[in-house]
Amino acid sequence: MVVSVKTKTHVWGIGNSILGDDGVGIYVARMLKRLSPPGFEIVICESVPENFAPLLKRKKPKHLVIVDAAQMNLPPGCIRRLPLDESTGHSEMTHGISILPLLNYYDLSCLVTTIGIQPKTLDFSTELSTPLRKAAKKVAKIILRSKYDEIPFLTS
Repeated sequence: MVVSVKTKTHVWGIGNSILGDDGVGIYVARMLKRLSPPGFEIVICESVPENFAPLLKRKKPKHLVIVDAAQMNLPPGCIRRLPLDESTGHSEMTHGISILPLLNYYDLSCLVTTIGIQPKTLDFSTELSTPLRKAAKKVAKIILRSKYDEIPFLTS
């Protein structure tokens, strides 16, 4: 008998993998995808996460985790949970996605955790800087353990 594991958590890796550290969300998603953790659906969104919103409607996850580079004026590799602006649905992420309108449009109610990682460089490159590779590994471990409280919130 095959028992299917209901997907509870979707992880969206956002970024542009040819702009250096901007690809950190994709890097995290690829690491997780290789592990195929039960209870997780890993999605490599690149820079168009809105194209994957219908997937949320079909799968109805309990939790959506978004990982992206974020300009936070912190040292490279710093990791923060980013609050979504309730009025616009935007966060500090480099791709400025508006997740709240998407969730409302598809009549979805799931917990959303946005994780931002401060990039070092956004120059043309397919490689992450050393601080971002280290941060990406840390974020992947946190996601696998669902220990999001280990990541501090971005404060003004």
